[in-house]
Amino acid sequence: MSTRREPSAVARIVRPIVFGVGVGLIVCTALLMIAAAIMTAVTVPSSVTTPIALAIAAVASFVGGWVSARMSRERGLLFGAGCGFFLFLLITAVGLSVFQEVHGSAMLIKAALMIGCGAFGGVLGVNTKRK
Repeated sequence: MSTRREPSAVARIVRPIVFGVGVGLIVCTALLMIAAAIMTAVTVPSSVTTPIALAIAAVASFVGGWVSARMSRERGLLFGAGCGFFLFLLITAVGLSVFQEVHGSAMLIKAALMIGCGAFGGVLGVNTKRK
C-alpha cells in the first residue's frame, strides 16, 4: 500500500513557475552585474544601455521559461509564457520603485519580448530530451 500522494493542481502549476522566476531573477542579476562591470571598465555610449538591458531581460526570461518547463514536463508554452510574464512584472515593479516613471512603448516591447522569450524557452524545455 502506497502512501504517496499526488501533488495538487495548484502545486503542479505554481511550483515550476515560481522556481523558473527565481532562476530567471538570478540569471538576470548575474548578467546585469557582468554588464555593469564591463560598462565601468570600457566607455560605452548611453544609447546602448537600453538594448543591453532588454537583451539581458530576454535571456533571463528564456532561461526561466526553460527551467519552468523542464520541471513541469508539460505545457511548455504556457509555463514559459507565465514565467516571462511574472519576470516582467517583477522587473517592472523594481524599475518603478527606482525611477517612478513608465515609458509606455518601451514597456510593451519589453513585455512582448520577455513573454515571447519565456514561451520559446518553455517550448524548448519541454522538448529537450532527458538523459
